[in-house]
Amino acid sequence: MNWEKATEIADSLLPGETVLVKYTTSYIPEFLLKFFVDYSKRKEIPLLIDDNFDTLHSIAIRAEMMNLPLKLDDVYVIKTGGKLDVGNVVAKVQFHPDPRVYLKNYEEAIQEALKEIPTPVINLVIGVENLFLIIRTPLDAYRLILAMQKFMGNRNRKAFYIVNETVMENLPIKVLQEFERIATTVIRLTPYHTGATLRVIKSINPNLIGREEKIDVEGWM
Repeated sequence: MNWEKATEIADSLLPGETVLVKYTTSYIPEFLLKFFVDYSKRKEIPLLIDDNFDTLHSIAIRAEMMNLPLKLDDVYVIKTGGKLDVGNVVAKVQFHPDPRVYLKNYEEAIQEALKEIPTPVINLVIGVENLFLIIRTPLDAYRLILAMQKFMGNRNRKAFYIVNETVMENLPIKVLQEFERIATTVIRLTPYHTGATLRVIKSINPNLIGREEKIDVEGWM
């Protein structure tokens, strides 16, 4: 497996960071999940996945169809919405269309969950697009963005928000630029026939800014 380039960049990101990972429609989420599951085990750091509206189940099913091996039993999961449990679900958050109610539910759930999980953790957040699809007003969207910003600097987690750039750009309420603004690091993954080109667009680490690597998936299957 072509670990070195991706691992080096992941190692360069600091605890407390909010990392926005943008991709275009492809099977990048399946390979990202594979990478983070294996990376967390190699580094002996717990992996906590925020699973919004059964996104993890969808990714896991596609990975299985691709014969991409995933071991998710030891992965901690906080679910918002949805009914299909995958991994070790440690908390379930009831979604509410009023973000003030939802965020209160989420904060209570994650505080309880982190009592059971050794820290620091790698926090992989998937299905964010689904949250913003349901949000009704620009004010509510900004409440969500500002809530995400509040987690920045929490050294108990290194957070990676995985988003489909095309979907985010076409949301009724445009939030992608604000998301990029609050992120400490922004990475774009562009697929090609045997892998993806990784480019660091923004980073608090000056050594990473503008870095570009080709990550080939040969041997990952």
